[in-house]
Amino acid sequence: MRIGLFTDTYRPSINGIVYVVDSLKRELESLGHDVYVFCPGKPIIQPIDAVVEEEDYRIVRFRSVKGAFFDDYDTSIFFPPYVIQQIREYELDVIHILTPSQVGLVGIRAAVKGDVPFIIQHSTDLYEFSADYPAVLPGVLAMVAILLPSTVRLGRKDIYEVIKLYRPRRGVAKWNKDIIKRTITILYSRADRVIALSRKSARQLQSWQDHEHYRYPITTMPSGVDALPAPTKQQVKEFRAMHGIAPSDKVFGFVGRLGKEKNLEMLIPTLEYVAMSCSKARLLFVGDFEYRETLEALAAESEFADRITFTGALPRESLGVAYAAMDVFTFPSLKDTQGWVLHEAAHAGLPILLIDRYVSEVVKHGRNGYYVSDSPEDMSDRIIELLNDDELRSKMAAESRAIAAKYSEAQQVKKLERLYKRVIRDHVYREDDDDQW
Repeated sequence: MRIGLFTDTYRPSINGIVYVVDSLKRELESLGHDVYVFCPGKPIIQPIDAVVEEEDYRIVRFRSVKGAFFDDYDTSIFFPPYVIQQIREYELDVIHILTPSQVGLVGIRAAVKGDVPFIIQHSTDLYEFSADYPAVLPGVLAMVAILLPSTVRLGRKDIYEVIKLYRPRRGVAKWNKDIIKRTITILYSRADRVIALSRKSARQLQSWQDHEHYRYPITTMPSGVDALPAPTKQQVKEFRAMHGIAPSDKVFGFVGRLGKEKNLEMLIPTLEYVAMSCSKARLLFVGDFEYRETLEALAAESEFADRITFTGALPRESLGVAYAAMDVFTFPSLKDTQGWVLHEAAHAGLPILLIDRYVSEVVKHGRNGYYVSDSPEDMSDRIIELLNDDELRSKMAAESRAIAAKYSEAQQVKKLERLYKRVIRDHVYREDDDDQW
């Protein structure tokens, strides 16, 4: 098959979607498929002294503006007739959309114009993110006003729904959510299949469907994740020493993007409860992003500030040592669609504490971790239990590794390959709506 992956974020950015794209490309190519990644990355204004690195010719980059709407996203600028023709020349058998922004929308347009089967993967919960990032509204409005009509042909009912979105309402967060919910519903209803990465996302998407006008088939399929390279004992020792973690310290923490939407601030009062029972407890934040400064300010105000460590961002190939330095992995986020790091933590043999119980298949309550409420007290009770019981942690470590092994990259991509073939086989050409304007 000739497969097109369309994403609005790609290297040199570092995030979960980039890892997923690289994993899909590598594993699908190992199965003998031709895989093309369509992404932003060519600056509109290129510095004279810029060094252009040679890259896989199957990575197709569009001209973009750095951080036009979001700091870690490039916003691509398109000339649709030329771009659509360019995409058609690749003669794709199936198109896989990973982000519903500029590049993703052009991928949908290319699929519709060329009658190519396409899948949309619900990678990011923009609906929930909008509450933490109210500035997202201008970008969403632009997408609806300019890009949506040029992506899919809108019928009368679609136009009516879009017009309703522009009626101002009380509260920017509510307005954001209404726009995102309806826009995504219109887009997804055009897809041959929608992939939900977790039961949580599947439930959310199912609840949005208007069964009279907007329906779409959903397949729940977590992305596969392989274990990171295992560090040596000496590397772990050096990592702990570098960050002031004593050999006798008991460590719990988080690895990933330090974003406001991750609910990470609750881990600071959690440490305060834990430290009253376990004097050797330490909290570790591994990662970086715009919320780090706020977290560091909150940490500085804690009476246990000296027991909170921020490492900053680490290359993914070096993250194994960070997991190995922990005794318990905590994941307080309520707005993720899967939680790639949960798979990494499970591969590393860590007990995991999870608030959002439907976001991951690699955490089983009582087997390799616990579901807890969104409460520092509840989280701290389970952390104390685990830190004080070496035998329980060892038992859960074995369970974590066994569960994570069921969701390897190779295994999940084989499932995706079967889905591609089914979508191609069952694809039905969609006539334009009779009530087009």
